[in-house]
Amino acid sequence: MVEGKELEKFQRVIVDQDICIECGACVAACPFQAWELDESSKARLIWDKCQDDFSCIGSCPVSCIWKSSEAPEEAKAKKNWFRFSRKLNDEEKIIFENLSKKYSIIA
Repeated sequence: MVEGKELEKFQRVIVDQDICIECGACVAACPFQAWELDESSKARLIWDKCQDDFSCIGSCPVSCIWKSSEAPEEAKAKKNWFRFSRKLNDEEKIIFENLSKKYSIIA
């Protein structure tokens, strides 16, 4: 089980799609291909590909991407800003559930 100090290394990012201007800068900046543009051309995180690099944050010209610990509550309460590219393994499920609870992310 992933807990305490181990969990602290996982944070991920949160995007507010209502602020996103569909520029794709985050998609281009991510070395892990953890971003895509959804059906509405809004940035969407591919959660299981994110490696907490955070280069996407500085690339966003409208500042709509934050570390989970720094994201506004209203952004964390929105849905559909992330997806999984595959079925999560048991450890990833625990990490996702713990992160969701820790950072008040609505899944």
